[in-house]
Amino acid sequence: MDSWDIVDWGQPLQHRLREAPVPTGEQVLVRVTHCGVCHTDVHVQEGFFDLGGGQRMSFAERGFPLPLTPGHEIVGEVLAAGEGAQGVAIGSRVLVNPWLGCGVCALCRSDQDNLCAKGRALGVNLPGGFASHVLVPRPKYLVDIAGLDPALAAPLACSGVTTYRAAKKLQPIDPQEWVGIVGCGGLGLAAISALSALGHERILACDLDAKKTEVALAWGAQASCTIEADAAKRITGAAGGPLYGLLDFVGSDATAALSQAVLRKGGRYVVCGLFGGQLKASTAMLALREQSVQGSYCGSPQDLRELVALARAGKLRLGNVKPRPMAEAQQGLEDLAAGRVIGRQVLVA
Repeated sequence: MDSWDIVDWGQPLQHRLREAPVPTGEQVLVRVTHCGVCHTDVHVQEGFFDLGGGQRMSFAERGFPLPLTPGHEIVGEVLAAGEGAQGVAIGSRVLVNPWLGCGVCALCRSDQDNLCAKGRALGVNLPGGFASHVLVPRPKYLVDIAGLDPALAAPLACSGVTTYRAAKKLQPIDPQEWVGIVGCGGLGLAAISALSALGHERILACDLDAKKTEVALAWGAQASCTIEADAAKRITGAAGGPLYGLLDFVGSDATAALSQAVLRKGGRYVVCGLFGGQLKASTAMLALREQSVQGSYCGSPQDLRELVALARAGKLRLGNVKPRPMAEAQQGLEDLAAGRVIGRQVLVA
């Protein structure tokens, strides 16, 4: 099999040729045809998550193995299955859920594998999809995508399910309440699709880059504003007042501070971005204004199945994907890190 691997933290990917794994037990071997490029892949290549305030979570210190194949938005064809893998159709086209649990704890048994204390992820601390093959530990992590364009379906495994889960955390919500989207790259556009699929009608797109907010308007946002020095005033002005919800796909000090300035009483701030910001908030004001702060990261197997069902029913807008050859994985990471990407890149084998 071919793979494009991190051999040293912070260094470019290297192409490697090695034996393809043989599935045993419940494992399923998938031939990768498409794999999205996510900002998490950039963080993994760098070798750390910035936690803010000068703190870092080092992958090396946590024992993440090298070499490591990144990539977690995986679509492929089932090639083989272990003797214990039930209900697997060889040759079927599947979307792979990369957010894995231990399989035996109460959370995993209740289909919340993404919250498992022993959770792992393909492309993060297990071999991922920047490769010709990937080994999936259980059939439950395979979702049938028959009828969907595989290039458009691949981002559902991360940007899609992450934003869908975040949007659900605002529910129940009056569709006429304003929800702000901070960061209008691939995640922001996916969030607009998710909110629209859930029946929401007032979405405000916010970004530093006016080109991205223009795309967001075309994608379904009802209003937009660029984030400048007077960002809070511009946001509340565009919405005609404070917002009910704010979905933050940046996660910096500045965007965290915005949440306190633009939310109404009872408002909800959901942060998904991993750019190492810190939230400095008055606990008294959170109580007096009954505001909620919640994190959201990836999604559960049930979330992904629901999202794919919305896509197959034609209720979820898909697109704004740039295909590129798998061999360009390193360039894809560099383009994403440099902010040259609007929408989502998908590597094609």
